[in-house]
Amino acid sequence: MYATKLFANIDALKESGEALPKALHLSPIPSDVIKLHEKRLGINLQPDETPLLAVNKKIIGAVGGYGWSGLLITNKNIYYRLLKNAFFSSLIAIAKKGCIPMEQVVSLQIGNHDACFGTAYVGHQFLVNGKVLGLLRMGGGIEIDEKLMDILRKLFEDGNSSCTWGNKN
Repeated sequence: MYATKLFANIDALKESGEALPKALHLSPIPSDVIKLHEKRLGINLQPDETPLLAVNKKIIGAVGGYGWSGLLITNKNIYYRLLKNAFFSSLIAIAKKGCIPMEQVVSLQIGNHDACFGTAYVGHQFLVNGKVLGLLRMGGGIEIDEKLMDILRKLFEDGNSSCTWGNKN
């Protein structure tokens, strides 16, 4: 089951002591980050749900949630708020929210860089079960957070139940 591999990869990352980018939060996730995700994702976590990973807190230029994208993975579900994967998303940031039960997840991937109008970074494609759901911004700065993208790609690898992490800082 994919969820078991993903959870093992998250645990391995936590135990590694790897220096994490500011936009990536692992369990125990600070309550302010959980509350922000609940608000922006329009959810209330169930008592038996444990947040394991959160992506993004603050994004430069995102005002009141406009232009914000994020991801929250719990032991039960994947919650997301992604920007539309369209040419004009850099001008009109239409967000799509959703929830996918973990038992339905076969694969997660970080895809291609956005192909939006202009030179501003909007995000990378976020794929679930091979389907592009939208654009997930890699970090809250003006530029792509390469380290965050690399860590997520490694966490989402299929068939790798025990990721090895180096580069402890």
